[in-house]
Amino acid sequence: MSVNPRRLRVAALALAAVSTASVTACTAGSGGGGAAGPTDTLTVNTSFVLKTLDPGRVYEATGVTTTHALYDTLLTFKGSDVSKPVPELAESYEASPDAKTFTFKLREGVKFSDGTPLTADDVVFSLNRLKNVKASPAVMVTDLTASKTDDRTVVVTSAKANPNVPVVLAMSATGVVNSKVAKANGATDGADAASADTAQQFFDKTSAGSGPYVLKSYDPSSQVVLEANPNYWGGKPKFNRVVLRNMDVQTQKLTMSRSTAAEVSLDISGKLLDGLPDSLQTSGVQDTVYYLILNADPAVSKVTSDAKFRQALRSAIDYQGVAALFGKGAGPGAGLVAPAFPGTLTGEESKRDVAQAKQLLTDAGLSNPTVKFTYPAITYRGVDLGTVATKVQGDAAEAGITLELNPQPLTTFLDQMRGGKMPMGFTPQSLNYPVADSLVNNMAPGAGSALRAGWTVERAAPSVVAAGEKVVSTLDPAQRAEAMKDWQREMNAHGPYIVIANNSGMNVATSDLTGVEYTPAGWQLDLAAIGTR
Repeated sequence: MSVNPRRLRVAALALAAVSTASVTACTAGSGGGGAAGPTDTLTVNTSFVLKTLDPGRVYEATGVTTTHALYDTLLTFKGSDVSKPVPELAESYEASPDAKTFTFKLREGVKFSDGTPLTADDVVFSLNRLKNVKASPAVMVTDLTASKTDDRTVVVTSAKANPNVPVVLAMSATGVVNSKVAKANGATDGADAASADTAQQFFDKTSAGSGPYVLKSYDPSSQVVLEANPNYWGGKPKFNRVVLRNMDVQTQKLTMSRSTAAEVSLDISGKLLDGLPDSLQTSGVQDTVYYLILNADPAVSKVTSDAKFRQALRSAIDYQGVAALFGKGAGPGAGLVAPAFPGTLTGEESKRDVAQAKQLLTDAGLSNPTVKFTYPAITYRGVDLGTVATKVQGDAAEAGITLELNPQPLTTFLDQMRGGKMPMGFTPQSLNYPVADSLVNNMAPGAGSALRAGWTVERAAPSVVAAGEKVVSTLDPAQRAEAMKDWQREMNAHGPYIVIANNSGMNVATSDLTGVEYTPAGWQLDLAAIGTR
């Protein structure tokens, strides 16, 4: 079974949000297979993960890519750099010392696609609607409230200290809509918006934003067509028309191998990159970690709950060899923060030491320990997870550890993982927005994912708990990133997770295109930034 690589969400322990989609290829716009098309059309091939283009409800990958081109946000990211948001609708902003109040000064001259000026009222409406509609992306803004002091000044307050508010306000779901048009078509930002707002059907047919493109047509099963916004306040996009086509990954590879048009594919990664023509260009950054989960509950497994066993297995793994299985763009594991994000453990990749692994087993009094190793029987980002699991099994055997492979269908794996009775598992993990310290709230001892691994605060080393508390209490973003490094080192030393590899999201594009840089910000590529050489 093949799984689209951009569906994973950390809040559900990576694979919990995955489902398999039936996809079809359609011909439109510039066309694949070398077919010529309009020179002003860009074609984007991707396996659709798409439910809506309503910015207050958008969460799935294809929707995020599309709405990023339709709706501007207060801040944004440029290219692959997600270390610091840059101005978009806001020309500047200030944060209070307690990280609870953020004041944004809007740039002048911004208009919606219908020519209506964008004001602070539109920003306030859009952010409060996002919060009150209470769809999936609302989790990012639950503690936020927007207000204005004048037509060009917006104040966003957080109920608790949160230095990541600027990052949140760069996400596509915070895109600003024309409030008058939205209200006329069923939208509301009231407290009852979850039941009273009926604007989704409107937003799925007509965009009401200030972005570089407007929505021309929407078919969630086959294609989405965008056209350049004639009233766009910024630089005019290079392509007048963008066609996003629903296409399975194997067809994407065949199409890109033959294409002579302006074309990009978003799902060809890992070993699937092998065999592509050298004329194609690729762009990717390591934004996904792959890790083992070792249950810390002795009632589930006396072996995996032993801290010395966990360190023995950590020492037994050939990290370079595992990374090689993932193909282009992969690297050995270091910590839970992928290299794409601030706080990663640069230059601290894990190393193999079989002699040390054997000594740790001896110290633990474990002779030829055996553990059932469960993993989802899927192909993810072009790599069969069973191949990786078999490699880990072989590495462990050299240290005297027997891993009994237990491949399971995805739904079965998820059920077992949620049940907390799995002695040992294996999963990839991606962030749903580029804030790595959100991992502390999910994977630290006593947190949601940790409890599924039987890792309570009582079973954790005090140094791990203290490191997590330091992350949460640190308000300066740069200092918080450093605290994240210390937290990961403590997690590596004492936690139930072993990060074995990092892998990259990838964009594959024809040679004539520019601006096709992959971004881990969520939208994968900036459609308006793409041009020709």
